[in-house]
Amino acid sequence: MQRPVIPRRSRERRALSADPRARLRTRIAAGVIALGIMATGLSQPPEETEALWADGESGRATFTALTVPVAPYGGDCGIVGSLLNLGQSTLTIRWRLPAGYALADARISYTGSNGLVPAVDTLLGTSLRTTQSNGVYTTVLSGALLNAVLGASRSVSVQIAHPSGWISPARTVVGNWPLLGLGTATCSMTPAA
Repeated sequence: MQRPVIPRRSRERRALSADPRARLRTRIAAGVIALGIMATGLSQPPEETEALWADGESGRATFTALTVPVAPYGGDCGIVGSLLNLGQSTLTIRWRLPAGYALADARISYTGSNGLVPAVDTLLGTSLRTTQSNGVYTTVLSGALLNAVLGASRSVSVQIAHPSGWISPARTVVGNWPLLGLGTATCSMTPAA
């Protein structure tokens, strides 16, 4: 009996499938070829288009920055101190409302520093009161008994708020009470007038 004749290609295939290294090389080569084909397809630049347009319309606008005015000057500042600062101490700012604004637009605040002011203000109380006469507003910051014995510095500020949320620069009065009230209490206003 004669052996069947196996074609040469089949023998080569069997040999390749039997050798694991040969199979690995074949797979790597196939992968490299596939990546090369994909890379050439992806690296092609995009095609140009012939889109062209123009719009003959134009627009114009004018913008103006909003300036919220500082509270106008209403008169000199005032300060009260006493010997040993045992009596009531006050700091006064006088101001006006800018045209077109109401009292509800005013933001009034105060600060205190030095001596016993922060602690005593909390314990004994400080009041801030505003009154109006002939268009001039008078805001008085009153301190409780003993609040400036060791000397103090306080300020009262008025700012005007616009409905948009913008706020004016502050008109501020700063008052200084000397140590034990030995000397004259002074105040200054910015802007000055």
